[in-house]
Amino acid sequence: MRILILGGTGLLGRALCAEAKRRGHVPLSVARSGADYTLDLGGEDALVPILKKAKPDMVINAAALVDLAACEADPVLADHINARPARILADWSHETTKLFVHISTDHFFDGDGNAKHNEQAAVVLCNAYARSKYAAEQHALAVPKALVVRTSIAGFHPDGRGFANWALKALKNHEPMTLFDDFYGSIIDTTMFSAALFDLIERNQTGLINLASRDVSSKKDFILGLAAAAGIKVMGAKTGSVRALVPRRARSLGLDVRRAEQMLGYDLPGQAAVCKTLVSQWRALA
Repeated sequence: MRILILGGTGLLGRALCAEAKRRGHVPLSVARSGADYTLDLGGEDALVPILKKAKPDMVINAAALVDLAACEADPVLADHINARPARILADWSHETTKLFVHISTDHFFDGDGNAKHNEQAAVVLCNAYARSKYAAEQHALAVPKALVVRTSIAGFHPDGRGFANWALKALKNHEPMTLFDDFYGSIIDTTMFSAALFDLIERNQTGLINLASRDVSSKKDFILGLAAAAGIKVMGAKTGSVRALVPRRARSLGLDVRRAEQMLGYDLPGQAAVCKTLVSQWRALA
């Protein structure tokens, strides 16, 4: 199967391409550079010609502008990158009856601590990023052959980007860190996520599904979990609040993944397993 992957050179996109290839598919990456197809989602629309040229059997949209400040400074750009492609791909899916997989976010919940939110939970749109990602969900869910996945991922990129790389590097070098104890999520690593996503695809699942860690933890506890998995003593760290950050962001990002686990027939990883996997990957890159 030919699978077009938007954001195919990014943190998650690279893992998706690897998983697709491992399962015998042909991944076709789309990105601003270094990909099979070159596309700047913030510029003039060139996605339709790529769809016609690539002739994919399925499309996965893993591209996004995730910089909250950049989205807030330019909501039109946020819409162009985060929402517009979902509308175009929904139209493509409707016309071709082929599967469109949209990778969404967990930035939709606030004010209830470490609660787990299922797929029916009411959303709270705190900023331009959340509004653009929620708009994308609505475009995708308007067609029957779409799978929309809410998640929170961590992994590694050759250029060193990513939360996990920053956290482990700071822990190793005992750099000053602020650990947020009021910002909760269900982080999963890119490899486990990609494997579970393709399992859902192979089970012909569609609609809105949470796919993340089965545990909810604060950013503080998650970083402490990374330190424990790596055998690193935490030094130079202080506890802080995400309330001090600008722009305002949702804080209660925990996801209830029981529906995904029922569909998959197995448990998704907890925090300890995710931290252990991330540390193993980090050491392999050293």
